[in-house]
Amino acid sequence: MGPQGPGGFVDETSFLAAFGACLILAGVVLLVRSRLFRARAVRVSGRITKLDVIVVENGANVREATVEFTTEDGREITTKGGDIGSRRLRAGSPVKVLYHPGKPTVAYVEGISMRGGWVGGVLIGFGVCNLLALVLILLFGPEGAM
Repeated sequence: MGPQGPGGFVDETSFLAAFGACLILAGVVLLVRSRLFRARAVRVSGRITKLDVIVVENGANVREATVEFTTEDGREITTKGGDIGSRRLRAGSPVKVLYHPGKPTVAYVEGISMRGGWVGGVLIGFGVCNLLALVLILLFGPEGAM
């Protein structure tokens, strides 16, 4: 078949367009969720009580902190505080904690533990690059060169 049949040019460009749009949409959702959480979260002082080092598929280490803090209404909470990345924190280190006012066990160490922000930005960047590649293919590829 020609370039517009199964497995041809149109199918590849449709896939690239859909893939790029999905990356951008996923990135926007992560950014919005992260910003909404930060806007509604309560910020308090806390401390790290435990660090778990988890080896993930690519061999990298994820350093997940367990934190304890006191809510504004006086409840003592100990919960997972998210990945702290490569920051040099140890058990006992003081940190700022952001927690959900209705569910204080949903908490993150302020800073990089809420990955929605930067992961969302990376996904949007990959999606935009993907769509730019699609535009270049359409302009200079087999169909556009004619």
